[in-house]
Amino acid sequence: MTPPLISLSIVSHGDGPALRLLLESLARYEALDQMQLLVTDNLGDDLPDVPIGGWHSRALLRPQKPRGFAANHNAALECATAQYFCVLNPDVAFEQPVFRRLLDHLVGGAGHIVAPLILDASGRIQDSFRSLPAALDILQRRMGRASFDSTAANGGLIFPDWIAGTFMLMQASVFAHLGGFDARYRLYFEDVDLCTRARLDGLRILVDSGIRIRHDPRRASGRIGVHLLWHARSALRFLSSDVYRRARGMDRRA
Repeated sequence: MTPPLISLSIVSHGDGPALRLLLESLARYEALDQMQLLVTDNLGDDLPDVPIGGWHSRALLRPQKPRGFAANHNAALECATAQYFCVLNPDVAFEQPVFRRLLDHLVGGAGHIVAPLILDASGRIQDSFRSLPAALDILQRRMGRASFDSTAANGGLIFPDWIAGTFMLMQASVFAHLGGFDARYRLYFEDVDLCTRARLDGLRILVDSGIRIRHDPRRASGRIGVHLLWHARSALRFLSSDVYRRARGMDRRA
């Protein structure tokens, strides 16, 4: 059998209804026969049956115990057979074709980790692409005082320092070369770290603001509890890392 073009890695934490909507939207706008569907059921047997629906191939992955965002997507890469690998949240929906234009950017070398613009349910542009964060930036964001300049999203290409793990498309070989996500992060800053390591390796991060998907985030880290604790720990880990130090030095020299 001819291998698929794209392996989609989706991790669910009880997201069965949202996942079904995502798969239905993919069926409307994308060529499923070119896609390998890799769904990780992180909580154990809480998903409805994934419809065959014309996919090139599909697999439902169930770890023996719940794992972090990074570990689950890294494990999915081991099952991926496509040239391209896409990290995709279950709570997004496609409202137009997305992959062909993003693949053109990868093939043409414009970017190495690429994403569309991400809108919330009200049509507002989400802060899914940003500059390298500083401690004050993170604190202001948690306090709801951070500013986000969306004026760059004028239909053209944006080259930020990092993009959110809500949607990341790259060559599978690039993800493998980078060693995947750093599993020491749990749920937060894996995406910042991956993109920063990619930039240190000379790779470019790209957002095509002429392509848009919808996302309804839960913002769990903004509430008091274990998610806030995980976010704080991950922020401290990143800000004290050698990756961050080298990236700051690179940006100062640029």
